[in-house]
Amino acid sequence: IALLSAAFATVLGTFLGLALGRYGFRGKAATSFIIFMAIAIPEIVLGSSLKSLYVQVRAAEGFLTILLSHIAFCTPFVAVTVRARVAGMNRSLEDAAQDLYASPMVAFWKVTFPVILPGITAGAMLAFVLSLDDFVITNFVSGSVETFPIWVWGATRVGVPPTVNVWGTILF
Repeated sequence: IALLSAAFATVLGTFLGLALGRYGFRGKAATSFIIFMAIAIPEIVLGSSLKSLYVQVRAAEGFLTILLSHIAFCTPFVAVTVRARVAGMNRSLEDAAQDLYASPMVAFWKVTFPVILPGITAGAMLAFVLSLDDFVITNFVSGSVETFPIWVWGATRVGVPPTVNVWGTILF
């Protein structure tokens, strides 16, 4: 789940970060506010809200609800990271590439993408770690699916087995 949610959140967050960092559009301030609100809101509020949403639409809780919840949770973190990288980028580099007859697509892939790639990579790693570690939201929306944090929580309720310490060391 962490790999899939990080991949989807990275793609969505990159597009969102590019749009917020580069373009002016109606609703930009509201979109920025919603992104920062999604980061600032406590996980228990987000988890209970998503649980309520899934109950209202009668979605079967399981892998898909966990995946969608983790994507929704991780995308703002990627967007903020990419947006910061785009804001610090020198726009004249891309303009120079287009002055040298590069198409906008070629200028993006040869100039812009390599410049923002560290931000995309950092956002992807952050999304992966947040998704891997998330217990609260997953506990609300998991149904009968057991993810790693839920397994650790269940295992520690009856005594800490050595495998919990081994996996904790590996992940650290």
